[in-house]
Amino acid sequence: MKIAIIGLGKVAELHVQALRQIGPDIFAGGWNRSVDKAADFCRRFGGVAYSSVEALLADEKIDAILVATSTASHFEFAKRGLQAGKHVLLEKPLCEKAEQIRELADIAARHDRICMPSHNYIYAENMRRLKVHIEDGRLGDIVNFWAIYNKRHDASIGEPDLTMRELMVHHAYCMLFFLGRPSHVYATGTNVHFDDKRAHDQLMITAEYADGKIANLWGSFSADDRSREPWSCYFKVLGTEGSGVVPWDVTKFGQASIPFWDDATYWDSFLQVEQYFLNECLAKASPPLSTLADAYDAAVILDAARRSLVEKRRIEITYR
Repeated sequence: MKIAIIGLGKVAELHVQALRQIGPDIFAGGWNRSVDKAADFCRRFGGVAYSSVEALLADEKIDAILVATSTASHFEFAKRGLQAGKHVLLEKPLCEKAEQIRELADIAARHDRICMPSHNYIYAENMRRLKVHIEDGRLGDIVNFWAIYNKRHDASIGEPDLTMRELMVHHAYCMLFFLGRPSHVYATGTNVHFDDKRAHDQLMITAEYADGKIANLWGSFSADDRSREPWSCYFKVLGTEGSGVVPWDVTKFGQASIPFWDDATYWDSFLQVEQYFLNECLAKASPPLSTLADAYDAAVILDAARRSLVEKRRIEITYR
């Protein structure tokens, strides 16, 4: 298998280092809008610095592409990749509009190709094992779920919808992975840190289920948790017969050049995504653990949460 990357930024570095752990020759090269950046990336990690997206997609040696550009261009590049006969691993948030995710699913089906969301958190082994225990009934009836994230980011990055778009998408697809679709959401947000005072740097989404379950999704770019057992990235499921918790911050190394880059669980989740994409989806035609249908649902849930922020009320979610 050969994989090329469209968009050679920081996230691409995590993916390519994961690919190099799986096999030294899997990474074929990549393209970036900045020619100099592409050349530098390929000097460091190998592969061909393609002069254009067209040249990359025309290369018959490439079996699959990773799209790791900005969200606004995800749909265009994923669509072109599928139409060129490539399998696609698509970074999140997948698309700007939920309807675009459904269109990608239709295109992938027509061309008999896999388009897999890079929902990396759920590919962590301890997250997958917790899901198995839930499905086997060892925790009894699930009554509540918690997804918590606290990592201080530079105040200058703040812009409206950043925290919802870039952070809470993880919470949404993890909630769907463990519990399925909620029926209602209520969201609240504040600004205590970002320079742009229009931008929420703290968000809370409460999701309700028809059977009484409640999911609590907390995300903050405003402060680090420096306590003894930090809630930097933390997932907990409580049931009538048991409970489970998945903390990150278990193995740390080096200096975090950007938040979370010193967390081994975060790095390992990219390895586990790539392993599943290659060894299960491409080699065995297994479905992703989180599908395009799940990505569509996550987008719909976040749109309902956005509406709740504006209208300051509980919103019923409409899935189509």
